[in-house]
Amino acid sequence: MRFWGTVVFGAALVSAGLAYYVRERSQATGQSYTEVVRQLPAEARRGYGEARERTRLAVGDGLRAARSREHQVERALLAVAPRDGDHPTL
Repeated sequence: MRFWGTVVFGAALVSAGLAYYVRERSQATGQSYTEVVRQLPAEARRGYGEARERTRLAVGDGLRAARSREHQVERALLAVAPRDGDHPTL
């Protein structure tokens, strides 16, 4: 019963959020609720595309920063690493 209660609660939250969005969008644009609901799939695709592009850019920036930091750490380690002649032989 707990699973179905969670599903019903989640569906109620999604429904309330969707109803709020449709009402706010309708008031902001002057469109009817039906017009706003019909535009939802296109808006969702557009939002998905924008989020995907922002994610791609953020991952690229993160990778560049990590590579830069990796080179800095390598240089620092090489600067403090003992030379071959610095440590005694057995």
